[in-house]
Amino acid sequence: MRVQASGCFSFLLTLACLSGCGSYSHTANVEKVVPVSGLVTYQGKPLEGYRVVFIPTDGRRPATGVTDSSGKFVLGTNTANDGAPPGTSKVSFAWEPPRSGEPGQETINDTPDKMPKPKIKIPDKYTDPEKSGITQDVSKRGANDIKFHLQ
Repeated sequence: MRVQASGCFSFLLTLACLSGCGSYSHTANVEKVVPVSGLVTYQGKPLEGYRVVFIPTDGRRPATGVTDSSGKFVLGTNTANDGAPPGTSKVSFAWEPPRSGEPGQETINDTPDKMPKPKIKIPDKYTDPEKSGITQDVSKRGANDIKFHLQ
């Protein structure tokens, strides 16, 4: 009888440990974020279809968002539009061709002659966070009125 009780206890203890480990692994990669949104223009014109990327200087996961027709963006890190980690980030901007298809099954036409082109082309330096020369501080309360006026 003692062997059965001991075996049952070991099984329950193992099950509890595995449950706890499973919960931890799902939350281990979730970044604490705050709301971040703003506007991007180039020579006074709104940039449409550009991916804005904030790369935290402390090594945390980047936040991204795509500009709409008026140049507005909302960043997301863990999920779309959930925000960005607070702190200092290097910033880059890169054209992202529109996608077609159902969510999760989107496609991009990658034939060079059929590839959509941006309405406004910006200098290549802005696509590299190391060369763009742009950093942004995000407070612990977030930032909802960031304005990037590229030249």
